[in-house]
Amino acid sequence: MAFTDNDMRELLKAVGLEAKAGVEGYSRSFEELDLDSLARVEIATRIQDRFGVDVEEQVTAEETPEGLRRLVNERLTAAAK
Repeated sequence: MAFTDNDMRELLKAVGLEAKAGVEGYSRSFEELDLDSLARVEIATRIQDRFGVDVEEQVTAEETPEGLRRLVNERLTAAAK
């Protein structure tokens, strides 16, 4: 199982970020994408529910969707070993 760009797109859409960010927006911080702390907690909760990976502490305003996707995939890989 992997956390894909499509998964991230769906998560961002679920918390109210429209497609305007596009994949290029994944390198922008959650703050730059105007996602508040409640939206970030929702993202972390959905990742926990779907992938079993706890990232709530890492989903900061400075983190990027791309960085978060990488982190989730690293943890999924480590858990599979």
